[in-house]
Amino acid sequence: MKQIFQIITMDLRRACSSFSFLLAVAGVWIIFYAGAKSELNAAMDVLVLFKYSIEASGVNTLYLLFCVLPYTTSFCTEWSSHYLKSVVIRIGPVKYALSKLVACALSSALAVMLGISIFILSFLARLPLVSTTAPNYKVFTRTLGGEFLQNGPHIAYFALYILLLSLAGAFWATVGLCASAYLPNKFVALFTPYIGMFALSLLTSGLPPYLQINRITRTGVNMGGTFASLLYSVFFIGILFAGIGFLFVTKIKKRVSE
Repeated sequence: MKQIFQIITMDLRRACSSFSFLLAVAGVWIIFYAGAKSELNAAMDVLVLFKYSIEASGVNTLYLLFCVLPYTTSFCTEWSSHYLKSVVIRIGPVKYALSKLVACALSSALAVMLGISIFILSFLARLPLVSTTAPNYKVFTRTLGGEFLQNGPHIAYFALYILLLSLAGAFWATVGLCASAYLPNKFVALFTPYIGMFALSLLTSGLPPYLQINRITRTGVNMGGTFASLLYSVFFIGILFAGIGFLFVTKIKKRVSE
């Protein structure tokens, strides 16, 4: 247990100290800022800018181009440099694969969290976080987590959606990592999540909302309350993540034996 923790810590440190991680944070901030740009002059609070960015066309897909940057290509780099087998000999394929999966997911989620947090903080000097007199305030109170806007704390409403978006970023980053194990190419690792998101969106468009991953991670689904909805979203994405993890571990074992 101590060894796997040390390996994950090392991988996570490498991911979060890289230029790619900083680029991912900046990219997420820029995407969300661009999504809210048309509302900057009319906005009465940060809430409307935040919601407008989330629901703006393209924002929920373009930010995936940046959340995959921190560590999604790590396997490709180590495979092409022949570093993979020397590491696996020491720690084993399972520990290697788990470390890469966890570091990839956490660094991606952290990049999304920081990028969106910077976006929110950049407006607080001139706008309140939530204005109860804003035109869209009552509309937002009827969305998932709306009770936080009515009863507080207001920041919990933002945290809820940031968490959902971060989970999506983490999931799709690991999809790219897994794809690169089957076809070790950095372009495959970086663009598979983007393509996969569109494909999955089309395939699940006719299913109930609680089975549509884009719906779950973007605006959430109402499962009888905020806590139940969040728990369901985490469980749903956790199941998908476990499936991706299984495929990645299995392929790493085969790669090492080749």
